[in-house]
Amino acid sequence: MFKLSPIATSIVLHILLGGLLAISVDFHSPPKQIDLSTANFTPIEATVIDQKAVNDQLKRIEQKKEAEKQKELQKIRDAQRRKAEAEQRKRELAAKEKKRKEDAKRQKQAAAEAKEKKRLAEEKARKDAEQKKQRELERKAAEERERKAREKREKEERAKQEAERKKREQAELREQERLMQEQLELEQASRNQQRQRQVLSETEKYTALINAKIDQNTYKDDSMKGKSCRINIRLSSSGFVIQIRTLGGDKVVCVAGEQAIRRAGELPMSSDPQVYNNLKDITINFGF
Repeated sequence: MFKLSPIATSIVLHILLGGLLAISVDFHSPPKQIDLSTANFTPIEATVIDQKAVNDQLKRIEQKKEAEKQKELQKIRDAQRRKAEAEQRKRELAAKEKKRKEDAKRQKQAAAEAKEKKRLAEEKARKDAEQKKQRELERKAAEERERKAREKREKEERAKQEAERKKREQAELREQERLMQEQLELEQASRNQQRQRQVLSETEKYTALINAKIDQNTYKDDSMKGKSCRINIRLSSSGFVIQIRTLGGDKVVCVAGEQAIRRAGELPMSSDPQVYNNLKDITINFGF
């Protein structure tokens, strides 16, 4: 169905109103003479138009027109309002979108900054951990060096103390040994002296016994009185005469001495080796 726009409707209403006004004017003008004999027409029933009704009608038309106008204006205002609201919504949406993008950008930037901050924190934590680990390693290394140095010093000190202890012990031992040696030497000297005295005594004893036995076997003569002869005798461990040598003196006395020794055959001899050693090669002074 074809629908007129508000402007077209207003134009049509103005034309109709003009037509009605023209008709009203014709009703008040003088009647025109018409030749009824020559006219060929269809009779029209005349209607009397009430001016008030026409005015009311015009008023209604004006009111309707005004209503239509107000309605059209209202539509325009509504359209403008809707347009403004649409533009406002568009601006709000654009602002929201802009804010969303800005928020997203800020969030992205904040996320990037947080990520970078986290990375830096992690990097710092890693470096701090590495530095801490390095410091711990250096501390442990220093402690290990100190421990080894301390152990070395303690070991050296113990070795020094041990060396000093051993040195003292050795010195004490040497001193003890020296004292013991001196004591032994003293004791040995005492024993040696005692032994020498004993050996000497035994030697003197057996020398006297040898001289006595030789004297027992000597044929004495007054002509030999006051004369002597040195005779060397070699004896076996049993006292057996092995060799006789005259070393000088009166010849008669020397012969008498040799004969006396041979007649004795075996001279007294001690079983003591030292006494025998002193007597195995003995020189006597044989005389009267």
